[in-house]
Amino acid sequence: MEALVTKWGNSLGIRLPASIANQVKITDGTKVNLILKKNKIEIVPLKPEKYSLDDMLNNISDDNLHSEIETGESLGVEI
Repeated sequence: MEALVTKWGNSLGIRLPASIANQVKITDGTKVNLILKKNKIEIVPLKPEKYSLDDMLNNISDDNLHSEIETGESLGVEI
């Protein structure tokens, strides 16, 4: 399938046909990795990072735990 490379600011851009993007689950905002192999470009979609609360809590340590932060007097419904 052919595609046209066009100027996009100081860079070049290429539009992915919807049929190809759908097959590899690329949508607007999907991050991809560009790999140059033997003078060919391979586009590999990156899997979105998923964080669980347990994973985030397990990363808390004495080095990155901060104390309370004073933000001033209570206002409105905080009182």
